[in-house]
Amino acid sequence: MNNNRITMMMIAVIFLWGINVVMIKYLTNYYPPLALAGIRMVLAAAFLLPAVLYPGGWQPVPRAAWGPICGVALFNIFLHQIALSWGIKATSATHATLILALNPLLTTLLASWLVREPLSRNKLLGVVLGLAGVLLIISGKADTVGATLLGDGVMVIAMLAYVFGSLCVKNGTIYAPPLIVTTYSHLVAAPALVLLGLFANPVWVYEGAFEPWPLAILLFSSWFSTALGALLWNTGVHHIGASTASLFLNGQPVVGLFASALFLNEQLVWQHYIALILVLMGVGLGTGALASWRKGT
Repeated sequence: MNNNRITMMMIAVIFLWGINVVMIKYLTNYYPPLALAGIRMVLAAAFLLPAVLYPGGWQPVPRAAWGPICGVALFNIFLHQIALSWGIKATSATHATLILALNPLLTTLLASWLVREPLSRNKLLGVVLGLAGVLLIISGKADTVGATLLGDGVMVIAMLAYVFGSLCVKNGTIYAPPLIVTTYSHLVAAPALVLLGLFANPVWVYEGAFEPWPLAILLFSSWFSTALGALLWNTGVHHIGASTASLFLNGQPVVGLFASALFLNEQLVWQHYIALILVLMGVGLGTGALASWRKGT
């Protein structure tokens, strides 16, 4: 797969996941957070499963792949989705997207240590530029309506879980294709989330949950932002590594911020536009896209 295709694929992930934070925030008005996580993962697994079965039926998974697949299920899906659904309910969508933006920094550092991915100067500078954009926004958002310290703390857990899950993805795709890792990890995690939801929630839906608009957003969030987004992300991690792929996540809070302003009426200020420039520079520098563009010109 060439670099241009990978770049476009990761940009698609940025948009799918950036708007997903806003969609989940909206859906918590109709579903309890833990119930919502289980429902979304079941729908995502059902969306992915035919792609695995269609070519030649159920395929055995190499034994060496099961450890990483279970790691993806535990960190990327089970813990991440629980913390994500609960944290977004307890804080503002703006704070949620900003905290998730710390992912690239930790992923880059841990990937160089645990899976021996190269740690280049440009990659570190890209992380620093992206993080600078995030910190710039945070400095002006202390009074964000709906934000709580507890909610922000839960979002930190969601971010850390995804960092460790991304490293499991890198190891898992050594032994099995990204589609297999993505689908099987969802099949492992979805029942656990449903059982937790049944235990924690006597009521699974609120009034209006079955109206056309909430259902349409639920399906889009589950099938496209969650299932397709995870498949594209895991494919990208397989080809370019967790640390390089994570740099694209610096664009997720930018999408989330503008989506929050558009759909949730959260206010945008001048810091957001400067942060957008810093994030684009960081992604371009850290992934090598900026150098490729210069050569092309």
